Order: sequence, then C-alpha cells, then structure tokens
Amino acid sequence: MELKKLDCNERNRKLAWLDRLEAKQPYDCNRAAQAPPEIRDAFDPSLPEGRLFYESLSDEELLDRLRAAAKRLGRSPAQKEMFWVTLSYLRLRFQKWPYALVRANLSKSAGSGGVSLERQAEEQKRAEALLESVREKARELGRIPHPSDLPDVCAALRKRYRRWGDVLNAAGVRRNQSQHIITDFDDETRALLEQVRQTAYRLGRVPLRSEVDEPVRSALTARCGSWRNALFQIGFEPVAHLRPFSGSGLEGRKDAGRKRHSKSLQDCTYQVLNLSDETKQELEQLRSLAKALGRAPRRDEVPPGVRKHLQSACGSFANALYQIGLAPDQTVPNQQKEGSPRVILDKK
Repeated sequence: MELKKLDCNERNRKLAWLDRLEAKQPYDCNRAAQAPPEIRDAFDPSLPEGRLFYESLSDEELLDRLRAAAKRLGRSPAQKEMFWVTLSYLRLRFQKWPYALVRANLSKSAGSGGVSLERQAEEQKRAEALLESVREKARELGRIPHPSDLPDVCAALRKRYRRWGDVLNAAGVRRNQSQHIITDFDDETRALLEQVRQTAYRLGRVPLRSEVDEPVRSALTARCGSWRNALFQIGFEPVAHLRPFSGSGLEGRKDAGRKRHSKSLQDCTYQVLNLSDETKQELEQLRSLAKALGRAPRRDEVPPGVRKHLQSACGSFANALYQIGLAPDQTVPNQQKEGSPRVILDKK
C-alpha cells in the first residue's frame, strides 16, 4: 500500500506560511470559500494539496496551535476565534470542538465568557491531586477501584469527567496484567485448558467468561490464579473493553461502579481466530501502513474496501488494529505486543 507524503521542505514552507497567515488575520476569512484561491488550494483539506499538508501534521502539532491560541487569549478559544485553516484541521481530526479542547487539556467553557487559563491551571492541579488518590487506592486494593471505593473523589470530579472509565484513564490505572507460565499441570487441568481452546476455535475468537461452563472456569481460575492467566497458558488474552467502566457514572451510589458483564462484543478488543488468507493479507497491509506512518492508521487512511472487510472480519476497526498489536492513536511499537499469541499447552 503506497503512501504519498509531503516533501519535508514543502511542509516546512507551508508551516511558516500558515504561521504568517494566523498572525496577520487570526479572525478574518474564517471559511475556506472566502480565502484567496492560492491559499485555499494550499490549505483546504477538501482539496488534494491541502489534504496532503493536513495529513502531514500530527495530533500534537494541531493541538499545539490550539494551545497557542488559548495562551494568546488567556482562555479557551471559541471556534470563531480560530483561523479557518487550523479550525478545519482540528474539527476534521477530532470531530467536535469540545473534543479538541479536551485533548489539548483546555476547558470546554470557551469564548469570551470562558474560564481563564489561570483558573484552569488551578482546577487541573486539584484534579491531579484527586487522580493521585485514585492511583493510591488502586495500589492499596491491588485492583481497579470502583466508584463506591472513592465517593468523595467521584463527587469532586463529577463536573470534569462523565464516566468512571474516564477517571481511570486519566489516572493511568490499568487492570493487573500479571501473567506467568505454569509447567506442572495435571492431566485433568490440561484437558480443561484444551476444552477452552477448542471452544475458542469453534467461536473464531477468545470466549467470554459466560461462554465457558462455570465449573471449568472456576477450576482453571483456582489453579492458575486468574482467568486471564488461565487463558495465557493457551496463548490467549481475555476479551477487554476499550474503555473499562465506560458505562459507570460518578453518581456516588454504593453500586454505581459495579461492572455488569455483557455478552456484547461492541467496543471490545479480542483475538480473532480462523482468519482467512484474504484477511491475513489485509492485516499485513494495515501493518505496513502503520509502519510507514509511524502510528496506528486512522480509518480514512485505509482504502475503503480493505477497511470494510477488516471491520467485518474483526468486528471493528479498533479490533483490526488490535490484531497487529496497536490501539487507535498509538505509535508503532519497536517490538511485538506483550501477550501476543503463544501456545504453552501442546496440542494432542
């Protein structure tokens, strides 16, 4: 899959040009249609030359321009206060203006009545202290804390985050990934592991807990220390939500964070088995594109036919990326993903 890139010198020339345009008239000509033809051709992302320049810019480069505007204004900028080129790029990359503001660590309260940067910094400092308390609780409990474990934190962060999963993500709290190889299984345990493996290949993916008989699951969990480690023995990772606790709010009720395990695979990552030769080839194309970009490709960077087939075969585009060891917005790793498929239990 050939990837067209903008020449480095041309990219630098356009960056300097964009800097001059923003400095000269940051509020004028806020629509592409009003721009002089030579500027529109060079920067409009709906046109070939402008699209090429847009794709050469990283998320952080775009967010830095948003932060620079906020610094100049002393608060989060409204859309009408942005130069049309930067505005169109940010909206195209992050879909909605509030999403771009959040990614730039700016308040969604924008415009002339918005929160000042000084006050935002104070609020951020308070939020960081609360997030540290989440990390401390995770270390204390040895697991991911529920909202009911930290009701005061929930109350304090309710205006900043909508879901408990957002809080966990901001705090950098992850599920315990402890896994280790066990070599002294008895015949009964080996037979149970083989039963789980056969179920996986019958389904074409790693089974959910509910898809494995409870006595089998309980016996393997007791022997291996966790269901995750049991699956690790046969080269699998459990089905995982992209955003854990995404359905749990910050209401502060005792049962607010209780995770209800669902049979739905929507918004999940999991290993896909029994891949066709066509799907394997398309995953290699995706891997090559990621290597060329130095990061996980976005949906619009993958040929539509390939993307649609991978979404169908893998359940979602995010899960297609998972098959090659990447997550959306992740840079290409230097080595194979930890926990990638391996077979510890010999097939009979």
